[in-house]
Parts: sequence; structure tokens; C-alpha cells
Amino acid sequence: MSSSHKSPSNSQSGWTRTLVPLRDSNFRAYWMGVLFYFLAININGVARGWLAWQMTGKASFLGFISLCWGLPVVLISLYAGAIADRVDKRKVALRTQALILLAPLAIALLLQTDTIQIWQLAVIALMEGVVYSFNIPARMAWVPELVSEDDLMSSMALNSGAMQATLVVGPALAALCFVLPFVGMTGTFYLIAASHFVALLLIRFTHSTHVSFPATGEHVLKQMLEAAGYVASNARLRLLLGLAFLVLCLGSPFITLLPVFAGERVFDVGSRGFAVMAAVAGVGATAGAFAVGSWPHLLGRGRVQFLAGMAVGVGLFVFGLVQHFAIALLLLLLLGLTSTGYSVITSTLILAYADRRFHGRVMSIYILVGQLVWIVTMPIAAAADLVGVQKTVMVLGAALAVALAALRFGYAPYRRFDKPESTVQVELEEEPSSLPRQSPPA
Repeated sequence: MSSSHKSPSNSQSGWTRTLVPLRDSNFRAYWMGVLFYFLAININGVARGWLAWQMTGKASFLGFISLCWGLPVVLISLYAGAIADRVDKRKVALRTQALILLAPLAIALLLQTDTIQIWQLAVIALMEGVVYSFNIPARMAWVPELVSEDDLMSSMALNSGAMQATLVVGPALAALCFVLPFVGMTGTFYLIAASHFVALLLIRFTHSTHVSFPATGEHVLKQMLEAAGYVASNARLRLLLGLAFLVLCLGSPFITLLPVFAGERVFDVGSRGFAVMAAVAGVGATAGAFAVGSWPHLLGRGRVQFLAGMAVGVGLFVFGLVQHFAIALLLLLLLGLTSTGYSVITSTLILAYADRRFHGRVMSIYILVGQLVWIVTMPIAAAADLVGVQKTVMVLGAALAVALAALRFGYAPYRRFDKPESTVQVELEEEPSSLPRQSPPA
């Protein structure tokens, strides 16, 4: 059912290169599924956050709901990644997608019967986190089975672009639903369930077209330990995962705190203003994803990654200072652009440098690192209640900028990412590994 297409050539550049994988009907179905999946997730994030804020009025409860969602991902994502490497990734994505749509249906029914309580919201978030732990590693590790290696960067950028585009559409739809009397909060969660259902249908039309590695018959625990050892012995992956952890844990918690900024304590713009803030950040994020994907090669990628991370840190610090809503929106645009550009570079390099047999498990470790943000968010949200949300975000931004600068100028391997691949390869020749080394990406 897929149509063939040529890999991007040197004559293709800019946005044209990014869009090349969409010529294939099989990848188009996958990508559209990602679009509806993350549309549902981002509407859900806005709706659930605003619902929790309305029910409690405390930032700490926003952090608690985030913790309930993220904790299962931290605890079981490595196991889920091992499962993804053992079984058909399409089947994992299909079955978990069917389970995911039950969560918004449950919230909608509780709202409709006027029986919703904060503990129910927490339990449902916990269940969502469990299913998400299995869904995302399978989805991400599935990409190399759908496209050629030449198209991997563009495919990852398109994936990220779809995710980030829904940060624009999702909050806008949520805001519209909030104010329409015949929709409201209840209808919003029914809409989320419908979007998940469309994503489920699109997975059914997607099939692997490139080489995949079947299960070896080894015990899951052995595969988990093997993956941990593989990552521990690979200097590139260690560095990339460490950099991902730093920016995610210091740069991402402010997203959870946006309802507090939208509330009476700071900008006093209500649910509509909150949705506008999330949407503007999504516009920047979409631009960042496609900008990175339009580059034919990530020359000087360490420098670009560093500058993007520094922009996130400085942007957060200034965001904590501003008192005018319009300026805050401009900063959210910058934060969305730079944080997503940083993320796309990191995730693409992790997939490119990891052995294909480990893609599911390596990406599950990457996701685990990313989900640690929800554990960190809990004490950060508590700090926002104690000392104020603006001071908290300023401290996060300053800490991120200082930490990145210290790594960049004090840790030589980070700077060597800017050197030609042959130089980096020679530097890492002494890495212990029982696996054949993959060629670095072009």
C-alpha cells in the first residue's frame, strides 16, 4: 500500500527535505496517527491541568497530578522498551492506543454525572502513565522500520513537528470547547477520546516496510540489563541522555505551572489566556521542529544544541521577571522554538547512534529520562506555592544556563561534537562494547 520515493538528495534542501518522507503513503498514515494522538494528549494536558486548578487552586496539586502520570513511566518504561524490541511494534502501538482512549471517556462520564473528585483525576492519570509507557517506545522505535536511514532525520523532525503543531491546535480547541455552552469541559474530554479513536484507525493502515529485528528468545530482564550495559558503555549515548535530562528537568516543569501564570497571581487571563499561552508556545515548538528537520546535516550540532539550551535557560529567567502578558507570549514563542529544536537534535542523534536491535530499549531509556521531569515537578510546584511561581521559574532558568555553560566549557567531549565525525570516532574507539559499532549519521 505504500508508494516508493527517493531519498533526499543534495539538491533538496530546506523545508523540501523535511517533507520528503510524506511522499510515502505508509508513512503518511503513521504520521497522521501521531498527529491525532498528540492532539488528544495536548488537549488533555490543557483540560486536565485547568480542571485540577479549578478544583484545588494550588500549584502543588498540579505537580501531584503530573507525578501520578509520570511515575509509572519512570518505573516501567525500560521494561516496556524491552517488550517493544521483542514483539511487533505495530501490535504494541495498536493495543495500547485502544486502552488509552478509555481514560478521557472515564473523566467525561465522571463530569457528566457530577461525581469527579481530585483523587479520581490522579488515579486516571496513573493509569494513563502505565499505558503511555508501552505506547511511546513502540511508536518511536517503529520509525526506522517505516523509512530509509537517509530519511530518519526528516521523519523524526516531522514526528516532532506533528507533536508540536498539536500544541497550537490542542490548546486552541480546548479554549473553544471551554467557552461553548454545548461542549464545555465534559465535551472536551469526549473530543479527546474521539481523537484517540482516529489515531487507532490510522495505526491499522500502517505497516513496517524496512528491516526489523525479531525477538531473540532471551528473558526480558536479561534484555533490560543488556540495554543498560550498552548505554553505559557508549559515550555518545551517555552524553546525549545526560544533556536531555538536564534541559528536561530544569526547562520543562514551567509548562505544568502555566495555569498558575494564567491565574490571578500573575497575569489574570483565565482559561482563554491559558490556552493562548500554550498555543503560542506550540507555534514556536512547531517552527523549531521543522527548522531542525530542514537541515541536510547537523554540522556543528553540539554548538546548536548548546545555544538552544542556553536560550531556554535565559528565556525562563526573563519569563519569571516580566509583568506584561504580551511580552510573556513572545518569550513563550522563543521557549517553544528553542526547547523543541534541542529535543529534536537529541532524539534524532540517539536513534542514529544506537544499534537498531536496541532502538526500543534505548528510546525507553530516553523516555524514562524525560519522564523524570514529572517527579522533579512535584517539589518545584510546592516551591511555587511557597516562594511564588515567578521566582521559582527564574531560579530554574538560571540553574539551567549555568549548568549548560559549565558542561560546554568544562567537558571536552561535548565540544568535540562539533568536530568532523572521523575525529569523534577516533576519540571513542576505546569504548568497551561487544556489539558492532554503527556508522555515524551523515
